[in-house]
Amino acid sequence: MKKLKILSIILAISIMVVGCSDKIESGQKKDTDKSSMNLEYINLTMVKPTTINPILNKDKSVGYITNLIYDGLFTIDENYNVVPQLVKEYGISQDGMSIDIKLKNAKWHDGTTVTSQDVKFSVDLIQKNTDSPYNVLTQNIASISIANNSEFTINFKEKYAFSVDTLIFPIVSQSKLGSVSDKDIKDYKKNLIGNGPYKIEKYEERDGMILTRNEEYYNELPNTTKDIKVGIVPDEEAQVSMVMALDSDIAGVSLNDLSKFYEKEFNITKYEGRDYESLIFNYNNPFLRDVNFRKAIAHAINREKIAEEGYMGDAKLINFPLNSNSKYYNKDVKVVDYNKDKSKEYLDKVKPITDEQIQNLINKDNANKSYKEAEKNKTDIKDNDQKNSEENIKKMITKLNLKIIVNKNNTERVKSAHMIGEYLKTIGIKSTIEELEDKDIEDAINSKDYDLALVGWELSIVPDVRSIIESSGYNDEKLNNYMESLSSATSQSQVEDIYKSIQKYINDNVIFMSLVIRDDYMVTNRRVQGEISPNDFDVYEGIINLTIKDK
Repeated sequence: MKKLKILSIILAISIMVVGCSDKIESGQKKDTDKSSMNLEYINLTMVKPTTINPILNKDKSVGYITNLIYDGLFTIDENYNVVPQLVKEYGISQDGMSIDIKLKNAKWHDGTTVTSQDVKFSVDLIQKNTDSPYNVLTQNIASISIANNSEFTINFKEKYAFSVDTLIFPIVSQSKLGSVSDKDIKDYKKNLIGNGPYKIEKYEERDGMILTRNEEYYNELPNTTKDIKVGIVPDEEAQVSMVMALDSDIAGVSLNDLSKFYEKEFNITKYEGRDYESLIFNYNNPFLRDVNFRKAIAHAINREKIAEEGYMGDAKLINFPLNSNSKYYNKDVKVVDYNKDKSKEYLDKVKPITDEQIQNLINKDNANKSYKEAEKNKTDIKDNDQKNSEENIKKMITKLNLKIIVNKNNTERVKSAHMIGEYLKTIGIKSTIEELEDKDIEDAINSKDYDLALVGWELSIVPDVRSIIESSGYNDEKLNNYMESLSSATSQSQVEDIYKSIQKYINDNVIFMSLVIRDDYMVTNRRVQGEISPNDFDVYEGIINLTIKDK
């Protein structure tokens, strides 16, 4: 479900998403009298929508707003774990091929009841529209068997350990949309009735919408929950500008924009995003197939310094490609620590390689050399009949020049790659950093034209990391058995146990090196009081708890 992301490659589920918060207060004052903001509301913005139908919308900013209007069967909490939303009770069958669900007594904003038929209609609508961002989440649903208005069974095409995690799509009303034509189903007038904590009081395509608290919401809302005014802007950059101009209260900002907000008017919430960074190995290189060589590299690299300096402190150290507060993430797994002495000890344990492997190294190293240089290189590496001696292994390692590739358009990643090169130099391993364009790095990875690659992934909301593990190129019986066990797991406890074993095995054998997950940021006007708990699925999580500061 995940794919490698190297800037130009967007790889993961592309649903409207944002995690764990540290609050930072910041400096200077602006003239709020010039603000056009309506002070009675919490003011938000979204890019001009093509539709407010939550199933068919493809814009993130619009999706974050529709999250306030529509609930799903399950949702993602601030720790990136799935929790029930419209679901009151559920149970997974022993064979993992179905899930029985009972709904809460939830109402649509027109007072009618949310039913099993609405769920089936929503799934059918998503599956019918293959370009829906939620379509991938429903591909394993074979059918829905309705028992009554509040109870039904979702039947799956095949067993999948993360079936519940995929049930996070919004539920829309069959009675409002069931008879609407494909042409009109995107019309805003057909999509004004939701089931979430806020309902649409007013909507004008040019001016935006007014959201009021849903007094009939199935979960209790705080008495202080404020109404929301949503303005329309041309693009994401304008969303940031509106907050800077004090014309909007909340927006997500990039690290580059963050410095603009260190003023008295703003609070900044930092949370764990989904951009995961790792160092992968090319297992066509016989040295990198040796776990001792990989451990030598891992012990030589100071991951804390890379997080602090390479990623500018804008990241959290991680030992596995899962968000650090996920129920499946094992914080007790120990990664290979930074220790140059241990690194050199493991270098001394590197095993001899075969004649064929030596020749492959020679051919690879000679590819960009002249004939005269190549012949000298061949003599240096082969060193007569001593090529498998310990002394000659050490000599061969000193002759290595590892190619480290990195995307030249990612400043933090480039700096981190150069730091890794410097760390390797301290244990006598030479390297060359190649900064490549998006397409070139994709080609290099696909053709295995590298030794180490510093790459990034966008983690999926569904916590299935098998694609990342498989893409590492590492393969052995024990890891394969773990992966097969994961694919056939039918309970959360089974998945937790298997993931614990996989995490330990990957870190013990340095199959790849997890580095960091990048932080994201939300900026809030300080006239709005209280704390939100954004995550990469719902950046406005907790907005019901915000109040407005008295003048």
